[in-house]
Amino acid sequence: MTGEGEQRLCSICRLQFDPAEASSLFAEAGEWLAEEVWKDAGQLCPRCLENRAKLAMMYLHEHNT
Repeated sequence: MTGEGEQRLCSICRLQFDPAEASSLFAEAGEWLAEEVWKDAGQLCPRCLENRAKLAMMYLHEHNT
C-alpha cells in the first residue's frame, strides 16, 4: 500500500507520479492491463496507463472481449 503523497518513477516515460492521483476510465483499464497482461502494476503513471489502454483497444483484439 502506498502512502499519500508518495512519488514513484514511471517505468515508461520516467516522470515522477503520485500513485494516489485520480484516474480516468482509460487509466483504470490500463491498470487492469498492467496487472493481468504485462505484470507491471504500480510502475506506470496515469498518462502511460491511459495510452496503454487506448493502444490495446486499437491493436490487442484478444483483450477486447
